[in-house]
Amino acid sequence: MDVVRAGPPEPAAALVPVLAAGAPGPAPEAPGAPDAPGAPGAPEAPGAAARPRRRPAGSLPYGLVVPSVVVLVGLLGYPLVTLVLTSFRQLNLRELIRRQTVWVGADNYTRILADREFWTVTTRTLVFAAVCVALTLAGGTLVALLLRRVGPAMRLLVSVGMLLAWATPTVSAATVFKWLFDQESGVVNWLVTALTPVDWSQRAWFDSTAPAFFVLVLCVVWQAIPFVALTLYAGMTSIPEAIYEAARIDGAGAWRQFWTVTGPMLKPIFLILISLSVIWDLKTFTQNYVITRGGPAGGTLLLNLYTYTQGFGVSRFGIAAAAAVIMVVLTLLATAVYVRSMLRVGEAEL
Repeated sequence: MDVVRAGPPEPAAALVPVLAAGAPGPAPEAPGAPDAPGAPGAPEAPGAAARPRRRPAGSLPYGLVVPSVVVLVGLLGYPLVTLVLTSFRQLNLRELIRRQTVWVGADNYTRILADREFWTVTTRTLVFAAVCVALTLAGGTLVALLLRRVGPAMRLLVSVGMLLAWATPTVSAATVFKWLFDQESGVVNWLVTALTPVDWSQRAWFDSTAPAFFVLVLCVVWQAIPFVALTLYAGMTSIPEAIYEAARIDGAGAWRQFWTVTGPMLKPIFLILISLSVIWDLKTFTQNYVITRGGPAGGTLLLNLYTYTQGFGVSRFGIAAAAAVIMVVLTLLATAVYVRSMLRVGEAEL
């Protein structure tokens, strides 16, 4: 008995002409045959599939944003307008008690821009912010690389420790750092004296500018590193391991892998972190007030504390408002860089 092997079944579209040959009238359409171009379900012209159709967004997204904009304008707009108006007034303790309004135009700005101390404080603030940002980015990058190398248990322990440091209130952290470096009961002086031949039992950290600045920078950087480290580590986890494997096959070491793989791929994140760090470090006030109060002899006075001193220290609120406006301008410049970095990241993801 011969076995006839059936070939592959012919598609329905191929059988239509055969059936239609003996039947009068037009041939029936095959099931699932495409319609004419332009009809629903018809295939589009070559290249049209690469261009997805975008539905018009309409006004709904803008309507969803309106409540947030109204709240922000109410919370930030009114104080900002009041600050600018105060900067054009002579508002000392006398005018404040008598509730007098004395407009002096741009006289406050002229006086403060001609003040040598203001420029010294501004330069010091910019240098302080640059040092803090550099140390924060360097320390955060090293910790992120460490988190990528260690095991799960140690990674969890380090992450929890950083979160605790980040969640510590700024006033509490500044108070602890001031106590750690205290001349008489500080732990740092005791440890150095006990573990090294150097006698630091009576070392005064806050009697000269450089040591006081060191403590101030250390406190700011200590609280800023956790955010940077965890953000960079989250970015590193998104880099495929195959890229690092290819780099190792090409003979790249750890240092070269960072500069050729990790750094370029995390460049948008680095730009955002730098911009945010600049904004935060320019506004440093609590650590400066608690740890050094601008001393010794104004050597660690930063722009935020300078504005506070001019207003609530010597009751020159007009001068303080002018200094605050200048500081807002500096912060807005840093914010503009941050927003631009965010837009670049958004464009790269599209």
